[in-house]
Amino acid sequence: MALSKIDVANMLTGSTPVANGGTGLTSGTSGQFLKFTGSTTLASAADNAGKLLQAVSATINNATESTTSQSFVASSLQLNITPSATSSKILVFLNGGQAYIQTNRAMHVTLYRDSTNLGDSTRGMARFSIAASGSLLSPHSNHFLDSPNSTSQLNYRVYYESDGGDEIYFSTGSAGTMSLTALEIGA
Repeated sequence: MALSKIDVANMLTGSTPVANGGTGLTSGTSGQFLKFTGSTTLASAADNAGKLLQAVSATINNATESTTSQSFVASSLQLNITPSATSSKILVFLNGGQAYIQTNRAMHVTLYRDSTNLGDSTRGMARFSIAASGSLLSPHSNHFLDSPNSTSQLNYRVYYESDGGDEIYFSTGSAGTMSLTALEIGA
């Protein structure tokens, strides 16, 4: 006699083993997915990898900040973020505002996490320069992906320096809004 359908609900109790085409689970957790935890073992797990876990932003408006220092000095643009896991990455963006440099002058810009310079120790992360006659008015645009391996509060702050000791402006009084944004990305 040929079977036209199998009534699994009345034939089995518990769960169908993975080796027999089942999941080996009697229940799961809402909003999670199934993953193999061994060669024939499935489990319910959260999918946080690559997800945006939090966003923090700070701005300054029409600030004037300048220096002649050839060592990095702190700008007023900073923010704090506390990662939720040591495996999280922090993606930091600097945008807007206006750097001002006159002829044959240059400026380096970098990002610090607490007391650690995340860029090159002498050149930072970005260089603004002008060699022709006139002056350079340029908005800031930079980003950095950090792996702090921490769940403590972190301070990210923009620093800048003059390349050559001439006066340079990290931000001019008519610069508009400059923002620093930090995004926590789940690993």
